[in-house]
Amino acid sequence: MSVFVSRESMHFLTCPLLWLLACVSPSSWGLADEPRDEPAVVEKHSRMFKISIDGTERGTLTMLLTKRNDGTETMRGQAELSFNFVVYKYRYSSSGTEVWKSGRLLRLANEADYNGDKYVVQASAQQQELTIEVNGESQRTTADVWVTSYWREPEPHKVGQKLALFDADKGRKLSGTLQRVGKEQLTLEKKMVNATRYQIRGDVEVDLWYDEDQRLMRQHSVESGHRALLELMQINRREIP
Repeated sequence: MSVFVSRESMHFLTCPLLWLLACVSPSSWGLADEPRDEPAVVEKHSRMFKISIDGTERGTLTMLLTKRNDGTETMRGQAELSFNFVVYKYRYSSSGTEVWKSGRLLRLANEADYNGDKYVVQASAQQQELTIEVNGESQRTTADVWVTSYWREPEPHKVGQKLALFDADKGRKLSGTLQRVGKEQLTLEKKMVNATRYQIRGDVEVDLWYDEDQRLMRQHSVESGHRALLELMQINRREIP
């Protein structure tokens, strides 16, 4: 038996949706006590997802979300995927942190490995723009970007607009138009949960569902003809002293 891995399938494995496909243990988050000079944490929880590619389960995603009393919100994630073909194995990993405030990305740091091709991405907000460094090379984009982790619900004024998107894995600038589809119900831990569905069409083709906490519950993406489905399985809330 022989297996042919097409160039198209390899292109799929390097698409920006993979930033979300995470497999992480809580011990790797660095959940030690926060420094005393940091603003106090008022909310912290993790979200456990399962991911399927073309109908086959490939891994899990865990996001750690933290909110502080100064209004800043942080998302930390680590990712790992493995595609085992008969004569070929493909490995992907990513580790990153995003810090947001008032709907704006303040800073981002991410490291990704696409089967040996490595990317180090850093970004920080300036007055009217976002400065980006990818493997030591600098570039700039608009301050009002939306990172393709999609972990927080978009602000109402973005609906119907063409958005500037930012791929945290490779530091690529993308774009797409956001539309609100409407209310739907999803199943979470054997219970029905209200969700709001959105679509983005352009450089990406993504459907997104958010719960009443305005956090991601489900994502369906299509890249090069391949379907990726991300489904929330569990929420773990951490008590704040």
